[in-house]
Amino acid sequence: MKWSVGKILSKRAVLTPDRIALWFEDRPVTYAELNRQTNQVAALLYAKGLRKGDRMAVDLLNCPEFLACYMAAAKLGLIFVPLNFRLVSRELTYQLNRCGCRLLVFHDAFAARIDPIRSDVTVEEDKYICVSTTTDASAEASACPAWALDYHTAIASQTTTEPPMEVPVDLDDPLLILYTSGVTGDPKGAVVTHGQTYFKCLQIINYTDMRQDDVFQSQAPLCHSAGLCAVSTPALCRGASLLMRYHFDAATFVRDIEKYQATIVFGLTTMFRFILDTGLLGTLDIRSVRMFFGGGERTSEQLLDNLADKGVELLVGFGQTENSAMVLTPQWAFQKNRAPWDCPISSPICGSRTGTENGWDPAKSARSSPWGPM
Repeated sequence: MKWSVGKILSKRAVLTPDRIALWFEDRPVTYAELNRQTNQVAALLYAKGLRKGDRMAVDLLNCPEFLACYMAAAKLGLIFVPLNFRLVSRELTYQLNRCGCRLLVFHDAFAARIDPIRSDVTVEEDKYICVSTTTDASAEASACPAWALDYHTAIASQTTTEPPMEVPVDLDDPLLILYTSGVTGDPKGAVVTHGQTYFKCLQIINYTDMRQDDVFQSQAPLCHSAGLCAVSTPALCRGASLLMRYHFDAATFVRDIEKYQATIVFGLTTMFRFILDTGLLGTLDIRSVRMFFGGGERTSEQLLDNLADKGVELLVGFGQTENSAMVLTPQWAFQKNRAPWDCPISSPICGSRTGTENGWDPAKSARSSPWGPM
Protein backbone atom coordinates (compact mmCIF):
# COMPACT_ATOMS: atom_id res chain seq x y z
CA MET A 1 0.00 0.00 0.00
CA LYS A 2 1.43 3.38 -1.00
CA TRP A 3 1.00 5.49 2.12
CA SER A 4 3.22 7.23 4.68
CA VAL A 5 2.95 8.50 8.25
CA GLY A 6 3.45 11.97 6.78
CA LYS A 7 -0.07 11.72 5.34
CA ILE A 8 -1.39 12.00 8.91
CA LEU A 9 -0.43 15.65 9.11
CA SER A 10 -1.37 16.44 5.51
CA LYS A 11 -4.89 15.18 6.09
CA ARG A 12 -5.24 16.90 9.47
CA ALA A 13 -4.33 20.20 7.82
CA VAL A 14 -7.31 19.68 5.49
CA LEU A 15 -9.79 18.23 7.98
CA THR A 16 -9.05 20.32 11.08
CA PRO A 17 -6.70 23.14 10.01
CA ASP A 18 -7.60 25.53 12.83
CA ARG A 19 -7.54 23.04 15.67
CA ILE A 20 -4.57 23.25 17.99
CA ALA A 21 -2.09 20.48 17.25
CA LEU A 22 0.36 21.50 19.94
CA TRP A 23 0.57 23.70 23.01
CA PHE A 24 4.28 24.40 23.39
CA GLU A 25 5.63 26.69 26.11
CA ASP A 26 2.14 28.27 26.30
CA ARG A 27 2.09 28.96 22.55
CA PRO A 28 -0.60 27.31 20.39
CA VAL A 29 0.38 25.75 17.05
CA THR A 30 -2.48 24.78 14.73
CA TYR A 31 -2.50 21.79 12.42
CA ALA A 32 -2.31 24.13 9.44
CA GLU A 33 0.74 25.91 10.91
CA LEU A 34 2.52 22.67 11.77
CA ASN A 35 1.86 21.26 8.31
CA ARG A 36 3.12 24.43 6.61
CA GLN A 37 6.36 24.29 8.58
CA THR A 38 6.67 20.58 7.83
CA ASN A 39 6.33 21.22 4.10
CA GLN A 40 8.93 23.98 4.27
CA VAL A 41 11.34 21.59 6.02
CA ALA A 42 10.61 18.92 3.40
CA ALA A 43 11.35 21.42 0.63
CA LEU A 44 14.66 22.33 2.27
CA LEU A 45 15.65 18.68 2.69
CA TYR A 46 14.76 18.02 -0.93
CA ALA A 47 16.78 21.03 -2.08
CA LYS A 48 19.72 19.65 -0.09
CA GLY A 49 19.59 16.50 -2.22
CA LEU A 50 18.00 14.11 0.25
CA ARG A 51 15.84 11.42 -1.34
CA LYS A 52 13.85 8.38 -0.25
CA GLY A 53 15.94 6.02 1.88
CA ASP A 54 18.49 8.66 3.00
CA ARG A 55 18.97 9.06 6.74
CA MET A 56 18.62 12.35 8.61
CA ALA A 57 19.17 12.79 12.35
CA VAL A 58 17.97 15.29 14.93
CA ASP A 59 19.61 16.20 18.23
CA LEU A 60 16.75 18.24 19.65
CA LEU A 61 14.80 18.84 22.82
CA ASN A 62 11.03 18.47 22.63
CA CYS A 63 9.78 21.25 20.35
CA PRO A 64 7.59 21.91 17.30
CA GLU A 65 10.68 21.80 15.06
CA PHE A 66 11.27 18.19 16.11
CA LEU A 67 7.78 17.19 14.95
CA ALA A 68 8.14 19.19 11.71
CA CYS A 69 11.42 17.41 10.87
CA TYR A 70 9.88 14.03 11.72
CA MET A 71 6.84 14.55 9.53
CA ALA A 72 8.92 16.07 6.71
CA ALA A 73 11.14 12.99 6.68
CA ALA A 74 8.04 10.78 6.63
CA LYS A 75 6.57 12.65 3.65
CA LEU A 76 9.78 12.28 1.64
CA GLY A 77 10.43 8.68 2.62
CA LEU A 78 13.62 9.57 4.50
CA ILE A 79 14.66 7.49 7.50
CA PHE A 80 14.41 9.64 10.62
CA VAL A 81 17.00 9.10 13.37
CA PRO A 82 16.12 10.84 16.68
CA LEU A 83 19.24 11.04 18.83
CA ASN A 84 19.09 11.22 22.62
CA PHE A 85 19.86 14.85 23.49
CA ARG A 86 22.01 13.70 26.43
CA LEU A 87 24.59 11.97 24.22
CA VAL A 88 28.17 13.17 24.38
CA SER A 89 30.44 13.60 21.33
CA ARG A 90 31.75 10.04 21.26
CA GLU A 91 28.25 8.58 21.44
CA LEU A 92 26.97 10.93 18.76
CA THR A 93 29.83 9.88 16.47
CA TYR A 94 28.98 6.21 16.91
CA GLN A 95 25.27 6.56 16.19
CA LEU A 96 25.58 9.03 13.30
CA ASN A 97 28.14 6.83 11.55
CA ARG A 98 26.39 3.59 12.39
CA CYS A 99 23.32 4.59 10.39
CA GLY A 100 25.08 6.79 7.83
CA CYS A 101 23.22 10.05 8.45
CA ARG A 102 23.70 12.68 5.72
CA LEU A 103 22.07 15.59 7.56
CA LEU A 104 21.76 16.71 11.19
CA VAL A 105 19.34 19.17 12.80
CA PHE A 106 20.39 20.20 16.30
CA HIS A 107 19.63 22.69 19.04
CA ASP A 108 22.16 25.47 19.55
CA ALA A 109 22.77 24.26 23.12
CA PHE A 110 24.40 21.11 21.69
CA ALA A 111 26.72 22.79 19.17
CA ALA A 112 29.75 22.40 21.43
CA ARG A 113 29.34 18.60 21.34
CA ILE A 114 28.93 18.48 17.58
CA ASP A 115 31.65 20.88 16.43
CA PRO A 116 34.60 18.63 17.45
CA ILE A 117 33.25 15.59 15.56
CA ARG A 118 32.20 17.19 12.27
CA SER A 119 35.18 15.78 10.38
CA ASP A 120 34.60 12.31 11.88
CA VAL A 121 30.97 11.70 10.95
CA THR A 122 29.00 10.95 7.78
CA VAL A 123 26.99 14.19 7.98
CA GLU A 124 27.88 16.26 4.91
CA GLU A 125 29.52 19.66 5.34
CA ASP A 126 26.58 21.71 4.09
CA LYS A 127 23.95 19.72 5.96
CA TYR A 128 24.16 20.98 9.55
CA ILE A 129 21.02 22.90 10.57
CA CYS A 130 20.74 24.73 13.88
CA VAL A 131 17.56 25.45 15.86
CA SER A 132 17.67 28.16 18.50
CA THR A 133 16.18 27.56 21.95
CA THR A 134 15.58 31.27 22.46
CA THR A 135 12.57 33.32 21.44
CA ASP A 136 14.73 36.42 20.95
CA ALA A 137 15.20 36.87 17.20
CA SER A 138 18.48 38.79 17.57
CA ALA A 139 19.91 36.14 19.88
CA GLU A 140 18.81 33.41 17.47
CA ALA A 141 21.09 34.67 14.73
CA SER A 142 24.14 34.79 17.00
CA ALA A 143 23.41 31.41 18.58
CA CYS A 144 23.82 29.53 15.28
CA PRO A 145 27.46 28.56 14.62
CA ALA A 146 29.08 29.70 11.37
CA TRP A 147 29.34 26.12 10.09
CA ALA A 148 25.55 25.54 10.26
CA LEU A 149 22.41 26.94 8.65
CA ASP A 150 19.88 28.68 10.87
CA TYR A 151 16.73 26.53 10.78
CA HIS A 152 14.09 29.27 10.60
CA THR A 153 16.07 31.40 8.17
CA ALA A 154 16.67 28.39 5.91
CA ILE A 155 13.01 27.32 5.71
CA ALA A 156 11.55 30.85 5.46
CA SER A 157 11.94 31.00 1.67
CA GLN A 158 10.77 27.42 1.05
CA THR A 159 7.37 26.50 -0.38
CA THR A 160 4.53 25.48 1.92
CA THR A 161 2.96 23.14 -0.66
CA GLU A 162 3.06 19.39 -0.25
CA PRO A 163 6.46 17.92 -1.28
CA PRO A 164 6.92 15.90 -4.46
CA MET A 165 6.94 12.13 -4.17
CA GLU A 166 9.06 10.85 -7.04
CA VAL A 167 9.24 7.39 -5.48
CA PRO A 168 6.09 6.45 -3.53
CA VAL A 169 6.45 5.58 0.16
CA ASP A 170 5.07 2.19 1.19
CA LEU A 171 3.76 1.03 4.56
CA ASP A 172 6.60 -1.48 4.73
CA ASP A 173 9.27 1.17 4.15
CA PRO A 174 11.43 2.16 7.16
CA LEU A 175 10.36 5.33 8.96
CA LEU A 176 12.65 5.44 11.98
CA ILE A 177 15.90 4.14 13.37
CA LEU A 178 15.52 4.25 17.16
CA TYR A 179 18.61 3.45 19.17
CA THR A 180 18.25 1.16 22.17
CA SER A 181 19.92 2.00 25.48
CA GLY A 182 22.80 -0.42 24.89
CA VAL A 183 22.67 -1.88 28.40
CA THR A 184 24.52 -5.05 27.39
CA GLY A 185 26.75 -3.52 24.73
CA ASP A 186 26.74 -0.86 22.05
CA PRO A 187 23.31 0.65 21.26
CA LYS A 188 21.46 -1.09 18.46
CA GLY A 189 19.40 0.74 15.87
CA ALA A 190 15.85 -0.63 15.80
CA VAL A 191 14.21 -0.09 12.40
CA VAL A 192 10.53 0.89 12.63
CA THR A 193 8.29 1.01 9.56
CA HIS A 194 5.49 3.37 8.52
CA GLY A 195 2.96 0.54 8.82
CA GLN A 196 4.05 -0.46 12.31
CA THR A 197 3.85 3.15 13.49
CA TYR A 198 0.39 3.69 12.01
CA PHE A 199 -0.82 0.44 13.57
CA LYS A 200 0.48 1.73 16.92
CA CYS A 201 -1.63 4.88 16.46
CA LEU A 202 -4.76 2.76 16.20
CA GLN A 203 -3.78 0.82 19.33
CA ILE A 204 -3.17 3.89 21.47
CA ILE A 205 -6.28 5.69 20.20
CA ASN A 206 -8.33 2.61 21.01
CA TYR A 207 -6.86 1.99 24.47
CA THR A 208 -7.06 5.61 25.62
CA ASP A 209 -10.45 6.21 23.96
CA MET A 210 -8.78 9.28 22.45
CA ARG A 211 -10.99 12.03 21.02
CA GLN A 212 -10.41 15.11 18.89
CA ASP A 213 -11.11 17.43 21.80
CA ASP A 214 -8.57 15.70 24.05
CA VAL A 215 -5.57 17.54 25.46
CA PHE A 216 -2.81 14.93 25.61
CA GLN A 217 -0.09 16.00 28.05
CA SER A 218 3.36 14.42 28.03
CA GLN A 219 6.95 15.38 28.68
CA ALA A 220 8.38 12.07 27.53
CA PRO A 221 11.40 12.81 25.30
CA LEU A 222 10.50 12.71 21.61
CA CYS A 223 13.83 10.98 20.97
CA HIS A 224 12.39 7.91 22.73
CA SER A 225 9.87 5.45 21.34
CA ALA A 226 7.28 6.35 24.00
CA GLY A 227 7.30 10.09 23.35
CA LEU A 228 7.29 9.80 19.56
CA CYS A 229 5.37 6.59 18.80
CA ALA A 230 3.08 6.09 21.81
CA VAL A 231 2.16 9.74 22.44
CA SER A 232 2.83 12.29 19.68
CA THR A 233 2.06 10.35 16.50
CA PRO A 234 -1.23 8.87 17.82
CA ALA A 235 -2.34 12.27 19.14
CA LEU A 236 -1.68 13.94 15.77
CA CYS A 237 -3.37 11.05 13.99
CA ARG A 238 -6.52 11.51 16.08
CA GLY A 239 -6.51 15.28 15.74
CA ALA A 240 -6.08 15.88 19.47
CA SER A 241 -3.90 18.60 21.06
CA LEU A 242 -0.45 17.77 22.41
CA LEU A 243 0.81 19.64 25.47
CA MET A 244 4.58 19.78 26.05
CA ARG A 245 7.52 21.98 27.01
CA TYR A 246 11.28 21.95 26.41
CA HIS A 247 12.02 20.42 29.81
CA PHE A 248 10.23 18.47 32.52
CA ASP A 249 9.56 20.34 35.75
CA ALA A 250 7.29 18.44 38.13
CA ALA A 251 5.54 21.47 39.63
CA THR A 252 4.93 23.07 36.22
CA PHE A 253 3.68 19.74 34.87
CA VAL A 254 1.03 19.43 37.60
CA ARG A 255 -0.06 23.07 37.24
CA ASP A 256 -0.37 22.58 33.47
CA ILE A 257 -2.91 19.80 34.04
CA GLU A 258 -5.21 22.30 35.70
CA LYS A 259 -4.31 25.22 33.41
CA TYR A 260 -4.95 23.38 30.14
CA GLN A 261 -7.57 20.92 31.41
CA ALA A 262 -5.54 17.93 30.22
CA THR A 263 -7.63 14.82 29.60
CA ILE A 264 -4.91 12.19 28.94
CA VAL A 265 -1.60 12.37 30.82
CA PHE A 266 1.46 10.26 30.05
CA GLY A 267 4.58 10.11 32.17
CA LEU A 268 7.43 7.83 33.15
CA THR A 269 7.42 6.31 36.63
CA THR A 270 10.22 8.60 37.85
CA MET A 271 8.25 11.61 36.61
CA PHE A 272 5.21 10.55 38.62
CA ARG A 273 7.43 10.11 41.67
CA PHE A 274 8.67 13.69 41.29
CA ILE A 275 5.10 14.87 40.74
CA LEU A 276 4.01 13.21 43.98
CA ASP A 277 6.92 14.84 45.82
CA THR A 278 5.74 18.34 44.83
CA GLY A 279 2.84 18.05 47.24
CA LEU A 280 0.61 19.75 44.67
CA LEU A 281 -1.60 16.75 43.96
CA GLY A 282 -4.72 17.23 46.02
CA THR A 283 -4.36 21.02 45.99
CA LEU A 284 -5.11 21.52 42.28
CA ASP A 285 -8.13 20.53 40.20
CA ILE A 286 -7.13 17.57 38.00
CA ARG A 287 -10.64 16.20 37.48
CA SER A 288 -10.36 16.89 33.75
CA VAL A 289 -8.01 13.90 33.38
CA ARG A 290 -9.72 10.79 32.03
CA MET A 291 -6.58 8.63 31.99
CA PHE A 292 -3.11 8.66 33.51
CA PHE A 293 -0.80 6.11 31.94
CA GLY A 294 2.92 5.49 31.64
CA GLY A 295 5.63 3.48 33.34
CA GLY A 296 8.75 2.65 31.37
CA GLU A 297 10.43 1.20 34.45
CA ARG A 298 9.66 -0.81 37.57
CA THR A 299 6.70 0.78 39.33
CA SER A 300 6.19 -0.15 42.97
CA GLU A 301 2.79 -0.95 44.44
CA GLN A 302 3.48 1.65 47.12
CA LEU A 303 3.90 4.39 44.52
CA LEU A 304 0.68 3.34 42.80
CA ASP A 305 -1.15 3.43 46.15
CA ASN A 306 0.30 6.84 47.04
CA LEU A 307 -0.77 8.24 43.66
CA ALA A 308 -4.23 6.69 43.99
CA ASP A 309 -4.65 8.39 47.37
CA LYS A 310 -4.20 11.70 45.52
CA GLY A 311 -6.70 10.81 42.80
CA VAL A 312 -4.19 9.53 40.23
CA GLU A 313 -4.97 5.99 39.10
CA LEU A 314 -1.89 5.27 37.00
CA LEU A 315 -2.24 2.60 34.32
CA VAL A 316 1.22 1.12 33.93
CA GLY A 317 2.40 0.27 30.45
CA PHE A 318 5.25 -1.82 29.14
CA GLY A 319 6.98 -1.81 25.77
CA GLN A 320 10.19 -1.97 23.76
CA THR A 321 12.13 0.40 21.57
CA GLU A 322 11.32 -1.95 18.70
CA ASN A 323 7.56 -1.99 19.38
CA SER A 324 6.78 1.01 21.58
CA ALA A 325 3.75 0.43 23.87
CA MET A 326 2.80 -3.22 24.06
CA VAL A 327 0.79 -3.91 27.25
CA LEU A 328 -1.23 -1.68 29.57
CA THR A 329 -2.83 -2.18 32.99
CA PRO A 330 -6.61 -2.60 32.60
CA GLN A 331 -8.90 -0.04 34.24
CA TRP A 332 -10.57 -2.69 36.40
CA ALA A 333 -7.24 -3.40 38.13
CA PHE A 334 -8.09 -0.56 40.53
CA GLN A 335 -11.35 -2.12 41.66
CA LYS A 336 -11.17 -3.15 45.30
CA ASN A 337 -11.82 -6.57 46.80
CA ARG A 338 -10.78 -8.58 43.77
CA ALA A 339 -9.11 -11.92 44.23
CA PRO A 340 -5.37 -11.68 43.44
CA TRP A 341 -5.63 -14.18 40.60
CA ASP A 342 -8.27 -12.01 38.92
CA CYS A 343 -5.82 -9.16 38.37
CA PRO A 344 -2.79 -9.84 36.18
CA ILE A 345 -0.16 -7.11 36.18
CA SER A 346 -1.11 -6.04 32.68
CA SER A 347 -3.36 -6.89 29.79
CA PRO A 348 -2.16 -6.89 26.19
CA ILE A 349 -2.72 -3.89 24.00
CA CYS A 350 -4.26 -4.98 20.71
CA GLY A 351 -1.30 -6.23 18.74
CA SER A 352 0.60 -8.18 21.40
CA ARG A 353 0.23 -11.44 23.29
CA THR A 354 1.40 -11.90 26.85
CA GLY A 355 2.18 -15.36 28.18
CA THR A 356 1.90 -18.40 25.94
CA GLU A 357 0.14 -18.86 22.62
CA ASN A 358 -2.56 -20.94 24.35
CA GLY A 359 -3.36 -18.66 27.26
CA TRP A 360 -2.02 -17.06 30.44
CA ASP A 361 0.84 -19.04 31.95
CA PRO A 362 1.99 -17.59 35.33
CA ALA A 363 5.31 -19.37 34.98
CA LYS A 364 6.00 -17.45 31.77
CA SER A 365 4.14 -14.23 32.53
CA ALA A 366 7.18 -12.05 31.83
CA ARG A 367 7.33 -13.17 28.23
CA SER A 368 5.63 -10.90 25.70
CA SER A 369 5.20 -11.97 22.10
CA PRO A 370 4.24 -9.07 19.80
CA TRP A 371 2.13 -9.61 16.72
CA GLY A 372 0.51 -7.47 14.04
CA PRO A 373 2.49 -5.09 11.78
CA MET A 374 6.15 -5.18 12.85
